[in-house]
Amino acid sequence: MNGQLKQTRRLIKLFLFAVFSLSCSSITIAVDREHPTAESVMPTQQIGFDFAGQTPAFPEGDASASLHLFLHKYHAPNNGLVSGVIYLNDSDTISESFDLLILRPDNKGWKVIHRINLSDDSPPAKTGITVLTLPSPLSVQKNDIFAHWQTEADGAIPLNVDNASFDGFSVGQYGFRSADIEIGQHINRDGFSGQRDYFINIFFMTTP
Repeated sequence: MNGQLKQTRRLIKLFLFAVFSLSCSSITIAVDREHPTAESVMPTQQIGFDFAGQTPAFPEGDASASLHLFLHKYHAPNNGLVSGVIYLNDSDTISESFDLLILRPDNKGWKVIHRINLSDDSPPAKTGITVLTLPSPLSVQKNDIFAHWQTEADGAIPLNVDNASFDGFSVGQYGFRSADIEIGQHINRDGFSGQRDYFINIFFMTTP
C-alpha cells in the first residue's frame, strides 16, 4: 500500500513538473491516442532516477561520452513490458540520438535482450521533458535493467555526476562499438565506474 502511494505521489510530481515546464517550452510527446492498445490501459510505473522537481548538475548532458555504455541499475520489479521513455530535455541546441537497451543479468554480467534507437528532441528543446512511446512494447523479466549507448560525444540526457549524485545507480564504460551491443551480446560487469543520476525513466507495466 505504501509503495502504491509513493508511486502515485511520484507520478503527480512529474505531471506537475511537466505542466510547469510547458510554461517555458514545449513538451515533446509521441503517443498514439487514435489506436489505444490493451497495454496502454494497464497500470504503469516509472523505473529510474526520480527526477521530478530536480535540477541536474549537468543540464547540457554528457560532454564527451562517445562510444560509452551507461547502465542504469534500476531493476524491473516483475515480468512485464516496457512501453516508453521519459527524460528531461538537455539545455543545448543540438539534436542527439541514443540507443535504449534492456539487459538481463547472468553470472558474469548482462545479456542484451532489446536494443532500439531513439532520436532526441527535434527541433531541440532546451527545457521541458520528452515522452516517447516505443513502436511496440518490449518484453522484460524481473531484475532486467535498462541502459543507453551513444555513438556521438555529446549526450542527450542531463545528469548528476559523482558527488552531485543522489542515487548514484548509473555507471558507465568507454569503448563499446555498435557490434558490441547487438541483441544477444554479453556485457561483462568489469570496467564500469562512476556514480551518476541520469534524468531518464522507462515506463513499465507488469503483465498478468
